[in-house]
Amino acid sequence: MKKALVILFDKVEEMEAVAPIDILRRARIDVTTASLEDGREVVGRSGIGFLADKKFNEIKGELFDAAILPGGPGIPDVAQHSEVGELLLAHDAAGKIVAAICAAPMILDISGVLRGRKCTAHTSVAADIENCDESKNVVEDGNVITSRGAGTATEFALAVLTRLAGAEAANDVAKSICFVR
Repeated sequence: MKKALVILFDKVEEMEAVAPIDILRRARIDVTTASLEDGREVVGRSGIGFLADKKFNEIKGELFDAAILPGGPGIPDVAQHSEVGELLLAHDAAGKIVAAICAAPMILDISGVLRGRKCTAHTSVAADIENCDESKNVVEDGNVITSRGAGTATEFALAVLTRLAGAEAANDVAKSICFVR
């Protein structure tokens, strides 16, 4: 069974976290959520609470088939956690999927994952990231998948699912949620 990690933190953009968790679980991907906060509880940008499966320090050093970083106004705080960049860099070096949406590609850029790669990101950070194409909702370059924001979260999650389980699985989930691809 394929395994994915979704990193959660205070002020995460809820839609960007929940879309990948939900869509991947619908396709029977084993999704682990990990909190960067002191406990497992996280409060998103709109005040919606989450209870992560684990604390981040419980999964450090573990490799998943995909590591996913949602965005949101908490991303500058995430940038202070060097171990997040290290985990994403380790996944990249192992050829695993590394996916980030909204402002989160900034973390990929800081950690070196985006070096020489094309990407997309939210308009609030796109100008600061080399090779960033704001005209596309989702950009895939090798094992790296990036997306623009909450409005592209479902498309982003389906791109990750396609890479993990194939186009047929992604099309089945898209159809089940009435998402037109």
